[in-house]
Amino acid sequence: MSQNAPFIYLDHVADIRFIARGKTLETLFENAALATLSVIADVETVTPVIDFKIESETVSLENLMVDFLSELLFLFDAEETVIGKINVSAVGKYENETGEEKYFIKAIASGEPIDRARQDFKTEVKAVTYSGIRVDKTEDGYETEVVLDL
Repeated sequence: MSQNAPFIYLDHVADIRFIARGKTLETLFENAALATLSVIADVETVTPVIDFKIESETVSLENLMVDFLSELLFLFDAEETVIGKINVSAVGKYENETGEEKYFIKAIASGEPIDRARQDFKTEVKAVTYSGIRVDKTEDGYETEVVLDL
């Protein structure tokens, strides 16, 4: 994979597996979102006219990645909105009042109502899995590996 490629797809028996990279955690989460959304539709054809605020917190970066990508699938299914643009403003960690480390994300997902006559849809993603999920610090930033259940 070229160091400049924001994500690549890998061979997987029945699902989609990808690796995404980013210089920062915010860019990593944005690139993972684009990799996920690009399985569903051609994100380049989506006009961002509706914004959704996404805020989540959990116990690990891996859980945060699954929760964040799952929220994007929820917007597609429940809000009947195809997302084409992601702006992650913050990813980080803090210690709560009981001393437990928590990881958080703040983002805006932008898209438009589903219009199957106009938009180019590819395949349905049922879920983001915990199978093989990882988020690692690298020499150049961060890298994640994700499996999507089709």
